[in-house]
Amino acid sequence: MAHGGVVLCQPLGIEATCVYYTYRLLADQLADLGLAVLRFDYDGTGDSAGGELDPDRLESWLASVREATEFLLSTGVEAIGLVGVRMGGLFAASEAARRGGVDALALWDPCLSGKSYLRQQRLLRQVSGGGEATPEGAIEAPGIYFSPETVAEFSTLDIARMEGPLAKRILVLVPPDTSPPQSLNRRLDGQSVDWEEATGQVELLDSKMQLPPADTIERVAAWMTRSLSGAPVPVMVPEANTGAAVVGSTPSGASIREHTVRLGPLGLFGIVTESVDSSGNPTIVLVDEGNTHHIGQARIWVDLSRHLTGLGFRVLRFDLSGNGDSGTRLGQRGHVGRAPEAFEDVWDAVRAISPADPSDVVLIGFCSGGYEVLEQALGHPPRGVCVINPTFGFTPPEPEGSHDRRARQMTKPWVRSLARRPLTWATRRMAQDEAERWNMALVNGTWPVAFATRRPGIPNQVWSLVNRFLLDRTAIETLEHIVASGVDMLLVAGPSDLTPMLLGADRRLELLGHSAGFKLVVLDELMHAAWVLDQRELLIQVLSEHVDARFSSAAHETAAAETATTA
Repeated sequence: MAHGGVVLCQPLGIEATCVYYTYRLLADQLADLGLAVLRFDYDGTGDSAGGELDPDRLESWLASVREATEFLLSTGVEAIGLVGVRMGGLFAASEAARRGGVDALALWDPCLSGKSYLRQQRLLRQVSGGGEATPEGAIEAPGIYFSPETVAEFSTLDIARMEGPLAKRILVLVPPDTSPPQSLNRRLDGQSVDWEEATGQVELLDSKMQLPPADTIERVAAWMTRSLSGAPVPVMVPEANTGAAVVGSTPSGASIREHTVRLGPLGLFGIVTESVDSSGNPTIVLVDEGNTHHIGQARIWVDLSRHLTGLGFRVLRFDLSGNGDSGTRLGQRGHVGRAPEAFEDVWDAVRAISPADPSDVVLIGFCSGGYEVLEQALGHPPRGVCVINPTFGFTPPEPEGSHDRRARQMTKPWVRSLARRPLTWATRRMAQDEAERWNMALVNGTWPVAFATRRPGIPNQVWSLVNRFLLDRTAIETLEHIVASGVDMLLVAGPSDLTPMLLGADRRLELLGHSAGFKLVVLDELMHAAWVLDQRELLIQVLSEHVDARFSSAAHETAAAETATTA
């Protein structure tokens, strides 16, 4: 039973990733208050079919909002509300104006026009850098690409030009210390509008923090509940919308299908991508970075899943516990990256997706997800691992020593003890955050990189001795151990990630490169997060070629035939 329905319209690009978990919490609160809630992905974004380079992006995104609203109404709810953060606010307003008679509209730090939004994205691109130059008229920012056609379409979208009342009741949330935009104030003149603060907005939209603003979530939920006060009615979801979805086709013409799964005792949320051609090959398991949900950095896991399925593989992408749509474990703090619970998450996912033989999988991980993959390989070796810009030296969220992190690089305890007092003296005049960074560098073993950056002339042999005598569990030791155990490994890195990872290990890396089961690919243009489209496409190409060459049944048949011929 529900006394109304709410459609949550997400932002675009990196902001959609930041808001995902917040929308989950908001949806939970709204549901607890008696409202039916629909979260969805626009066409070509998130888990939806299509891609960002498809034509007619703006119309497709607006049509997605329209279809989501129609779907929620088809379940039986009568009163309807729309919520939108940033660009989602502008899309929600457009649908409200088109439809007319919407009961409630919450505009959460909304973009007021397509032009202003694109100006911000152009500035973000200039700040972030990376990637090839975009074609004339196109705009690319972290996690989103706008073709010249889409840029032109966006220029027509402006809340000030929308005709008629937007909704019976409107809530506008603006960041603290920000005055209500005059153009929006004029547009909403004469309508029933409540103005409130969008507290915690900076922390929410920070790609590293993604901190859900509990106060704002609670106020939006309470306002929407008051605004949708219809009589409770049964909510019925059409059976046709509960099965697998077709999201593409393989080169042979077979349908690529995706369906949701629950994994392990906790019921981790996952999506499996497969086709009738997905047989005889190991399952590919994609492990998230930090607190990013199952689509991966800028949707790279979605595109990679469908590409690998076209090559004949079944692929799982899933949410680590406390993130995305997965639950939390007992005592776990939700929505953090590099959580120790991830060790158990990956193992649960592997056993659930390949119960007959948990070793018959290939694990792929990005950044801290690469670290989790390496931890898994040390404890439960799979057939292969592919790691992209993995992290080895970092400060975990739990107290030091409370969990066995076998792949985490650290400074030897006696070195830390000896250096702590001199370091305290050396950093006494530094700002607190800078002093803290040096102290953490001492703990996690990244201080050699800091010194090498400031003193580039130090011979590599010196850093080799540092690795040997002053550091525990260096990156090269972890890689050597995994390859020696028989696990096939692909390491992909950009120069800025490779240098700190393998400082002083040139000779050992060269020897490791002679191993049949190890391959290193250095991509000069690859930045750490790969938010830029051309970098993601290059990563998908490199990963797909490696997986197909090393793990496909066809590759093994070819290798067997060559062996028989040689014999």
